[in-house]
Amino acid sequence: MDETSAGPGAVRLVHDEDRDRYEALDGDELVAVLAYGDEDLPPGSGNGGALGVRVRDLRSTVVAPERSGQGIGSAIVRYALDDIRGQGLKTRPTCWFVKGWIGRHPEYADLLEHPPGRREQEGR
Repeated sequence: MDETSAGPGAVRLVHDEDRDRYEALDGDELVAVLAYGDEDLPPGSGNGGALGVRVRDLRSTVVAPERSGQGIGSAIVRYALDDIRGQGLKTRPTCWFVKGWIGRHPEYADLLEHPPGRREQEGR
């Protein structure tokens, strides 16, 4: 289980691989979860070339209602995307919150399963 802190006095961010999720903890209290699922794409699928690629589908982000608006959702998404980058994976943001977050942070667009503009280039 990998973990980091999201700033001084803030929540701890944890990757719980056994549960396929990222967690934000305040002490022992779970205050946010980002659930995912992994999929291996076959070679030649357009993303992986000859070797194939693993895609992490970021499916759902949930923050405790009383902690909403404190930046915890953004922190857990950034933590997950940094982890995905570190593992050499791609991502499929089926969660609306993650999709919007990446849209506001284009420095993470290269992690998308189909980066912006990729489909147009493939069709030429």
